[in-house]
Amino acid sequence: MFLKNSKHVLRAALAVTLAALSGSAWAVDLNMPVGVTPISHDVYHLHMYAFWMCVGIGVVVFSLMIFAMIFHRKAAGHQAAHFHENTLLEVVWTIIPFIILIALAIPAAKVLVKMTNTSDPDLTIKIEGYQWKWQYDYLQQGFSYFSMLAADSDAARMLDSKISPFSVPHYLRDVDHPMVVPTGKKIRLLITANDVIHSWYVPDFAFKVDAIPGFVNQGWIKIDEPGTYRGGCTELCGRGHGFMPIVVVAESPADYQKWLAAMKASNGVYINPQTLQPENTGSPVEYAPAQLNFNTPSVAPVSAAGAAPAAPAATAATPAASPAAAAPKPAAAAQAWTMASAMARGKQVFDNNCASCHMPDGKGNSAMGVPAIAGGPVPNGPLHEHIELVLHGKGIMPAWGNILSDSDLAAVITFERNAFGNHGGGLVSPADIAKAKTAH
Repeated sequence: MFLKNSKHVLRAALAVTLAALSGSAWAVDLNMPVGVTPISHDVYHLHMYAFWMCVGIGVVVFSLMIFAMIFHRKAAGHQAAHFHENTLLEVVWTIIPFIILIALAIPAAKVLVKMTNTSDPDLTIKIEGYQWKWQYDYLQQGFSYFSMLAADSDAARMLDSKISPFSVPHYLRDVDHPMVVPTGKKIRLLITANDVIHSWYVPDFAFKVDAIPGFVNQGWIKIDEPGTYRGGCTELCGRGHGFMPIVVVAESPADYQKWLAAMKASNGVYINPQTLQPENTGSPVEYAPAQLNFNTPSVAPVSAAGAAPAAPAATAATPAASPAAAAPKPAAAAQAWTMASAMARGKQVFDNNCASCHMPDGKGNSAMGVPAIAGGPVPNGPLHEHIELVLHGKGIMPAWGNILSDSDLAAVITFERNAFGNHGGGLVSPADIAKAKTAH
């Protein structure tokens, strides 16, 4: 039985070895990527410098070993030397490793100093890790949004989903809202976490920084080439750790400014950069995440007196961006808080934070003990009770008051009271949320 099993093991090992030596497998992942940032280039060159130094050491050491085994073997009549110590030999094998370490330490220290120099950035983005998503806060631009696993990957990973992962582009490596940055600009990243330790890592940037609750770590990137770059959380952060990818879309400065204007004009509702026509045709932005249509029920009319009619909610990952929305608007119009803008933003916040438990159609999850939003007593009851529940949580529901901004809280409560056929109605403003917080 042992011999029979051994044959199977040897046959499998031979098959794996042949596959690894095949031309297609041999051409990928044999070395670390060169990357697309100055730091990644420095790290790559440092890696190759240390690699060739190790190769040289190996050649010298193994050459001496092979020479000794061939020409000084016992069969050739040689006898082993008998001596206790040799001062010269001890000095030599102490000085040589010291020189090697200095030769490695000096260039490594230079790269390390360059990595930590975050002075004079052109843009600062705060990145906050959550279980299991990222929040990107553009501090100078005044807006933020969440980035989580794309809907098609999320659906395919479900038990008994009957969706082949091979049919999903970039399975488990795609997000609904990527981080968008300009090329050729120094971008300082401030990285922290809200709950447990996470780690933000993109191989093409040679950038990996831990996100620790209560601490703000920092680093910087400067991307040379437009494109889409993928990474993920590299700290075991819980059961959803494998579903926390990172996608960064780098655009030319002109295209980035166009996206920035569209984001400000949408009052913080995420705009997919793929929906905007690039101003320079040479920008190879290739990001277009596939999404599933969950057929969320249409928004019910607002019953509160004097409130504007509710507009249909846009899809979670790619809100509709008409030419008028993409164009820059006056500052006052961009900051206007209307029923339409609140519903669109609330749909996005709900899909990013609430739909995983309450389901995208709002019907809840009885197996988890999660009540329905559609037709539920809370969104159809008194407004102050709804606000209190969302702010402070109850049971397995977290307290969102310290996680989401006042604008996001007002938007999602407005959405829940007017979508899924609910009749709670009314437009909740950020001022209402701030007032509820100060009441405690």
